[in-house]
Amino acid sequence: MNKILILFICVLSCFIYRAESLTLAQLTAQINGKVISQSSTDFNNARFGYNYRYNRVPQIIVQPLDTSSVVLALEYAQTNNLLVSVKSGGHSAIAEGVQDLRVVIDVSQMKQISYDPVSNIITTQSGNKWVEVYNYTINKHQVATPGGSCPSVSVGGLTLGGGANDLSTVHGLATDNVVELEVVLANRSVVIANQQNNADLFWALRGGGHGGFGIVTLFKFKAHPVLPTYYSAWITYAWADFEDVLTYVNKFSETMPNTVNLYFTAWRSSNATNPSVALSCFFNGPSQLGESHCGSFRNFSGIESNTYITPTSYSVSNISYYDTVRTGTDPKARSSYTSGSFLTSINKKVVRNIKTQLEKSPLTPYTFNTARLNLYWQGGQMLNQTRDFNAYVHRTYPWNAVWLVSYAGGEFEDTYRKWIKQTYGKFESFSEGVYQNYPDETNLDNWAEAYYMENYPKLQVVKAAYDPNNYFKFAQSIGSPSS
Repeated sequence: MNKILILFICVLSCFIYRAESLTLAQLTAQINGKVISQSSTDFNNARFGYNYRYNRVPQIIVQPLDTSSVVLALEYAQTNNLLVSVKSGGHSAIAEGVQDLRVVIDVSQMKQISYDPVSNIITTQSGNKWVEVYNYTINKHQVATPGGSCPSVSVGGLTLGGGANDLSTVHGLATDNVVELEVVLANRSVVIANQQNNADLFWALRGGGHGGFGIVTLFKFKAHPVLPTYYSAWITYAWADFEDVLTYVNKFSETMPNTVNLYFTAWRSSNATNPSVALSCFFNGPSQLGESHCGSFRNFSGIESNTYITPTSYSVSNISYYDTVRTGTDPKARSSYTSGSFLTSINKKVVRNIKTQLEKSPLTPYTFNTARLNLYWQGGQMLNQTRDFNAYVHRTYPWNAVWLVSYAGGEFEDTYRKWIKQTYGKFESFSEGVYQNYPDETNLDNWAEAYYMENYPKLQVVKAAYDPNNYFKFAQSIGSPSS
């Protein structure tokens, strides 16, 4: 019996792995999609994301259109002793999707999408941008699922690390709304992961999917009805009122309903004398009721100054959520550094430290050079799951603080790198964990602890089960249980 079993395993292994290498000519002829070589005119556009600080040169870039072509690209890499990296929208802050001398499997052209009104499920391949998803689901079917807020961010990368936008305070993270995944494993088999099949892999991919478990080619999401329009306010304040504004924003957030989402940002561009400060307030309900909630920011009593604070501008839009995302802001194609953490408190000391660090941000002669703090509200329904509901562990503190710099000109790199490193260090004692969709390879001593915390040991076990030879490996991939 044992001999028969061994023979069966050997035969299966030979079936899965070709004895001979798949040539580039064979790959090009057989693939449903596109093969981009280093000599192609498309090569540079295909290899860069938004962060031009990374200038990596892969062996080739493959843009498949279907799952069988993903398998074929993987076969080409493995039979030629090459590793792969996987790219969808190119929004990784550390350009994880493109690695030197690897085969890049770029799923950005995999854009099939459908909606089943009976099961209320949205099915999409990994390459759709969220604005494309919403164009289909909202404009044709009046449904949506939480996803991204930047127009060019894609389904794959955002969902596997968490994923949050204005819909998330009511419906949870994008990854919490996933009901099924199609995955290409390192042995080139294609498996379905859901609560009934490969449940451990399903758990790991929702929040830990950047860790190198396989290549996710298809997502199924729960759909939610959307309203025709939503109220959203963009509010700016004088820099002199910064402490009062942030203090009030935090106080307001402590009692606001889940139907309100906040995004607070402050930044300095070029050599501005003072930084700027702004707030977005979104209401997930009938648009005519938005003012009754967000209108609180038109005039409020300053806690620090004992005066009434009024904005320098207050702009309201009542538009569809598709248009909200379509007109959103994408990261600019420049060099950048990103470091973030979840704040455990926004007390007087934290507020003052934020203000001080922004006032210390670098001055340059160019308007496109920027130092910024983004405070994303990740509360409401996003926190209404246990920390081990899936691999996404950050269920305790709602404010995700992301420091970033964006610049052109290599002469400014050292200045901006030192500023963001110093700034990040100032808040370590007020922070817990790092949102894995803002990966950081500059300031984290222990990325595994920061991204996954107590869920990391379980992720290691799942990784060993589905990628036992650690084929999908890179700087921040999940390690083996013994590592």
